[in-house]
Amino acid sequence: MTFKVRNLFFLAVIVFMALVGCERMQDMVVDTTPPAEPTMDDTMTGMAMEMMPVKLVWFIDYPEGGKDAYIAWVASIAPTLQAPEEVVRIRSYDNEDPEMSPNRLVEFEFKSFLDAATYLNRPEIIAVLEEIPNRSSDTTVHTFIQRSDYSKGEEGNWMVKGVYLIDYPLGGKQAYLDWVDSVSETLVEPSQLKAIASYDNYYGESPHRLVELEFASQADAAAYEQLEDIMAVEAELDNRAGSWMVHTFELRSDYINE
Repeated sequence: MTFKVRNLFFLAVIVFMALVGCERMQDMVVDTTPPAEPTMDDTMTGMAMEMMPVKLVWFIDYPEGGKDAYIAWVASIAPTLQAPEEVVRIRSYDNEDPEMSPNRLVEFEFKSFLDAATYLNRPEIIAVLEEIPNRSSDTTVHTFIQRSDYSKGEEGNWMVKGVYLIDYPLGGKQAYLDWVDSVSETLVEPSQLKAIASYDNYYGESPHRLVELEFASQADAAAYEQLEDIMAVEAELDNRAGSWMVHTFELRSDYINE
C-alpha cells in the first residue's frame, strides 16, 4: 500500500485497518449466516501471515530550507519511536544527492504484520505520525515483505545503501524472477558488497520490488558498480524490468544508539 499523505493520523488508521481489519470484518457476519469451519489451508495461511516479517519504508522530502529543523525534531522523537518492543529496528538515511527526491529514507522493521499494526496503533506513535506533515514537504509510505533471492547479509550498520525501485513488466514477473535467480550469485560474490536483500510490495503497487545493496563506504560502492559483471547485470535490467530507478543513501545516526 502506498500513501502520499497530508495527515498521517489517517495514515496510521488506514495502515492499521489494512493490517488487521480483515480479521475484524470476518467477525461482522449476519446472524442467519452459519460460520464456515476454517480449513487447514486457512489456518496455515493465517499463521504464515502472522509470522511474516514486514518492512515499512518511508520516503520523505525535507521542507525547502527546513532540513536542520526536521533533523532536530527527529532527535526529539527518536526515543519514542524506538521504545516499543514491537519494532525490531529503525534506520534513517539521507540521499547522496541532496537535490534528488526523496531526500530521506526511513525503514521500520517488524517480525510480523501483527507487530506492525500494534506499533502503529500506539497513541504515542500516532501522535508522531500526525506531526510529520507539519515537518516534511512530502511523505510516501510503502509496505514490503522480504524475498529469498539473495543470501548475503553481514551484520552491521553499513554506511551506504543502494536502493533499486523496480516495477515488473506487465505479465512478466516470473520471467524477471527467473532472471534474478540466474544473476544472484554474480551480484552477491564481490567482496565490496556487505549485504543485499530484495522485497516485494505487499499490495502489488508501484514500486513492485525493492532491492537494497549495502556497503561499508562510498569507495566500496563505487568499486562494486564499476565491476564488469555488475555493469552487465545493470545494463540487462533495462530489458528485464518494466521500469526502474536507483538512489544512493547514506546512513544517519538518528536511530542508532552510539
